Amino acid sequence: MYDVKQSDLDLLRQGTHEVYIRVELLNKQFKVLDSLEGSIINDSFSVNNDSVQRRSYTCDLVLTNSSFIIGKDKKIWLDKRLQVYYGIKSLRQNEIIWYRIGTFVYVSMNYKYSQNERTLSLTCADLMAEYDGTLNGQLGGYGSANSESNNIAQGLKIPAGQDIRQSVIALLDDANIERYIVEDIGKEVPYDLEFNTGVTYCEIWTKICELYDSWEFFFDADGTFIWREIPNCASDPVLLDDSVMEHIVLDESASTSFDNIYNVVEVWGKVLELSASDRYADTSTYTNNTYQISLDGCSSWNDIDHLTQFGIKINATNLDAPKFSVNNYAPIPIYDGDGSPLAAGTLLPDTAYVFRYRRLNAGESGVTSALFLLGQYQCYGKYIENSDECPFSVKNLGYEIMNAVDYESLSDDAACYNQAEYLAYTSTAMMDTITLNTIVIPWLEVNTKIRYTPKYSRETNQYIIKNFSWSTGSGTMTLTLYKFLESFSFVYDRRNPKNRKR
Repeated sequence: MYDVKQSDLDLLRQGTHEVYIRVELLNKQFKVLDSLEGSIINDSFSVNNDSVQRRSYTCDLVLTNSSFIIGKDKKIWLDKRLQVYYGIKSLRQNEIIWYRIGTFVYVSMNYKYSQNERTLSLTCADLMAEYDGTLNGQLGGYGSANSESNNIAQGLKIPAGQDIRQSVIALLDDANIERYIVEDIGKEVPYDLEFNTGVTYCEIWTKICELYDSWEFFFDADGTFIWREIPNCASDPVLLDDSVMEHIVLDESASTSFDNIYNVVEVWGKVLELSASDRYADTSTYTNNTYQISLDGCSSWNDIDHLTQFGIKINATNLDAPKFSVNNYAPIPIYDGDGSPLAAGTLLPDTAYVFRYRRLNAGESGVTSALFLLGQYQCYGKYIENSDECPFSVKNLGYEIMNAVDYESLSDDAACYNQAEYLAYTSTAMMDTITLNTIVIPWLEVNTKIRYTPKYSRETNQYIIKNFSWSTGSGTMTLTLYKFLESFSFVYDRRNPKNRKR
């Protein structure tokens, strides 16, 4: 995120804005080769937090010489990148202040010739286009992942147990991406992932990203690959307030649509199946808050492999923080998919559940292994939005609007619940939007927070930037915001995880 300074805010408050555009030509190592400054006659720029290709840019160039013809030794070629800057002249400093707004690759070109003009129209996308199939991005050297023949190259396989962060970084290294920030989810790949010939890097990242709820990946304005948890902005500072907004907002419009609003979301996850190496117990006992089963061929926890699944028929409802033992070994804790001790009443009698045994790096808790609840025959989570502040909540509407979705990649109940919670947030909170037409704010990013008092309601609220776009020539931008409310569970529960209810 750009570090906003007081001088940036003062620049927005200027009575007049003299704006400029600068486009630098880069090679794949981000070395500046040339500049297209002075050749662009109009352009458009947009950013959307819903898209894997987060940024897009189009422009029309005046052809001044033959270097603008397509060719490997010209300015228009596959190995070139564009870095675009938006400039505002500071009246106080009497100089142009430049802001980088994106790093792009060429996608398509269109020449136009006439007696009066020679122009080239360019459509550009951010660097994800090189990895999502737009400009190739396929992995090479893999055959069918399902082939049973030893004579045929097997498909790419990411085995269960690999650390998520390390798996992502390995793919980035394979794609020769050197600039990246990958947050640590602290979890491993829960089951084998297999990919056939023709798969793109983006498809693999998407599959890994969907193993757990509420994660995203994209390229930022600098061309750096970002892998992170989707921000809820609860702890983020307010970047703009009415002291600035009143000087730059030109007009506003508020809109509400009743389609695609869901205040109840069911998420159905992976169907749980036991393999030959997994274990099943059709009876169990429950004493001193510990579930006990008997298994043949086991003399200690060391005889049970990491990530082994257990199918167990539970005989009694659990109390808070139950434990588990095999053959009277030292009991280990039972956690939910988020790694929290199992809440009372989660396990019901005469019901079969699937668990996953995991060896852990002993931290402050000293726990070296634990049993993690996955679910019953299919992972499942249901969330009901009951926020007092949400106009579309079940509490305020008085009835449910259901959305049931299939996320076969999610492999435990907790991940399904978390995803349902997030989807309810996107289909309620994010539907309460306002659109502003403002002076261009070149350092702005999506998923950032502002405080604004709409003219139509006169109620001051915090808002989150959902998307925006502008054309340099107009000097104005269109912003779509949705109202930020901390009472929504997606926000509140992530700030107060101990209060989460499932």
